[in-house]
Amino acid sequence: MTPLLTVHDLTMRFGGVTALQAVAFTVQQASITALIGPNGAGKTTVFNCVTGFYKATTGTICLHDPQTGTGDIDLLEMLGESFRLSDFWRPRTLSRRLFFKLFGGPHRVNRAGVARTFQNIRLFDELTVMENLLVAQQAQVHGGLLAGLLQTAHFRRKEQEAVVRATEWLRFFDLLGEANRLAGTLPYGYQRRLEMARALCTRPRLLCLDEPAAGLNPNETQALSQLILALRDRFGLTVLLIEHDMGLVMDISDHLVVLDHGEVIAQGKPAAIQQDARVLAAYLGTGEP
Repeated sequence: MTPLLTVHDLTMRFGGVTALQAVAFTVQQASITALIGPNGAGKTTVFNCVTGFYKATTGTICLHDPQTGTGDIDLLEMLGESFRLSDFWRPRTLSRRLFFKLFGGPHRVNRAGVARTFQNIRLFDELTVMENLLVAQQAQVHGGLLAGLLQTAHFRRKEQEAVVRATEWLRFFDLLGEANRLAGTLPYGYQRRLEMARALCTRPRLLCLDEPAAGLNPNETQALSQLILALRDRFGLTVLLIEHDMGLVMDISDHLVVLDHGEVIAQGKPAAIQQDARVLAAYLGTGEP
C-alpha cells in the first residue's frame, strides 16, 4: 500500500544547532501515527516542517495524491525553492520555482491537504464558534472581489456549502449548541474540539494534532480518543499526532515513531515499541539499554 505521507532524510538546522537529523518515516492512509519522545526530542520541529511552518534544511516531505494518480506532492516545494543555474534553460522548472518563490507558504501546504492544530490553542476568541469555522473555509468560498460585491449565485452557493460543512463538524464534535457563542468563552475542552473542527473544515487528507489531550481531564481524554478513532474509521482520515499521554497513544495508534535528540530511534506497532530497549532508555527513563 502506498503511504499517504513519506518523510525521508529530513534534517533541520537552526544556525549551528541540528534539531533534526535524517528523520525518516511513513504515514499510511486511514491510519493514526503518533510521534513520541522526551521533551526536546524534535517532535514539534517535525510537525512544523510537515505543515510548512519551517522550511527543512534538507530532505523530502511527499504527500501522495491518490485522486490524480500523478505521484507525490512535494510539500517543501510549496514553500519555495532556491533558484539553480540549470533552471534558466528549463523554462517549466523555472516557472514553477518562480511561482512558489513568490506565492509559496504554509497556506499552500494546507491547500495540498494538510491541516494542523497547536499545542497552545489558537482560536479567534472574539469570533463566534460558527465564524471560526467559516473563516477557515475562505480559500474555498472566495470567488473574487467582484463576485462577493455582486453576491453572484456561485458565491452564495459556496457560502451555503461552507455553513453546511461547519454545521456537520459542529454536530460531530457535539458543539452545535455553542455555534453562536464567542469562542473565547468556551470551556477549555470545548476549545480543543473547536480547533480540531476548524482544521477539518479545510478538508484535509492529513490531520496533524499537536498534543490534543494537553490540559484535559481523564473523561475528556477518553472522549477525545473516541473522536480521533471515529475520524479514522468513519471518515477514512489520516491522523499524525504528538502526544505525551501514553495511555491515549497506546490505545488509538496504529504506528509509533519515537524521536530522541532529533533522530528516529524506533518505529513500529505500539506493542513492539513498549518492549524496545532504546525507547525504555530514552523515553521511560530506565537508563542505558
